[in-house]
This record gives sequence, structure tokens and C-alpha cells, in this order.
Amino acid sequence: MSTLARWIREKAGLASPAELPVPPVGFSDGTIALRPWRPSDGLDLAALCDDDEIRRWTGVPVVYPAQEAAGRAAFAEAERRAGRGVYLAITDAHDAVLLGAIDLRIPGDDRRVGELGYLLGAAHRGKGTMVRAIRLLAGWGFGTVGLERIEVRVHPDNAPSLAVAERAGFVPVDGPERTGSADDRLVLALRRDA
Repeated sequence: MSTLARWIREKAGLASPAELPVPPVGFSDGTIALRPWRPSDGLDLAALCDDDEIRRWTGVPVVYPAQEAAGRAAFAEAERRAGRGVYLAITDAHDAVLLGAIDLRIPGDDRRVGELGYLLGAAHRGKGTMVRAIRLLAGWGFGTVGLERIEVRVHPDNAPSLAVAERAGFVPVDGPERTGSADDRLVLALRRDA
């Protein structure tokens, strides 16, 4: 894109070519809803992440101060604008209680491949909440973002996360289709045509 075209797009408030779309208002299946993070979510997010299982399997710090959690909104918007990912809060569709978090990242140069990350508060596990959130975000990723494949990377000892991915339709990937780092995590994928 030329400098003039970029300047015109910026002045007109148009998205950059890399910018990911804004998820729809009212992004819900009737039971759960996905929405952008708000600075006011800081206390709830910090409390939700005060969980040994979340800390064990994710990069959430042992001490996650509310003011740092409140910065999630600004981080999420910057990542969306840069085209690197969409980071959303999972809430109850009826009372907006924060249940967890779900991210759809574009981890590499291939903009047809996305990667999901997710966490759910202890009180909300075992109810199908995360499977609902994954299906909702994956459908949007395939339809609106234009992804062809979405992956999840799960530590082999994280049986609950593996079960969630499998219930959402993800299947193990190996060989030349496996992308990203060669760590000890299992890669599971869901295809657009699945």
C-alpha cells in the first residue's frame, strides 16, 4: 500500500489491511456471550485468574494485580488493530458475569491459520461453557476473518483442556501440517470445511 493510500485510509478511519474485524455487538449463542475487554474488568479478571489450574497451564502470573488485568482492554485493542489477534471476555449472556477468556490469534505469516487460547474460572468448568465459546469464536473466525484452519496447543497433561478441544471438534495434527514452535504441546486443529 502506498504512503498516500495509507494516509487516506487513516484519515478516513478505515481499517489497515492487517487489522482484524471488530467482533459483533451481541456476540452470543443465547447462553454465553463474547465481548471486548473493558478496563472495568480488572478486578473480576484478577479474581478469576487467582486459580492454581489457570496458573499451571497458562502464562498468567502468580500475582495478577487488578490494574494489570485492567490493561487487558488496551492490549486487546492494540493486538486487533495490528492484526495479531482478537482477545475477548466470556460472560453469561443473561447477567454479564465474567466466566473466562478466549483469544483467536494469528500466530504467523499465514493469515488463513489461527490459534485459540482459552481459560475458564473454576466455578464455571464442566458445564459446556468453553465448548460453546470455542464454537462461537471459531465460526466467526471462519466466516468473518476468513480462516481455513484454527489450532489449539495443549500440554499433554492438561486433560480437561484436551477434552474441551475434542468436544469442540478439534483433531490431533502432526507432520508437515503442524505449525509454530516444536515444544511439547499437542496441536489439534479444526478446519473450515469440518
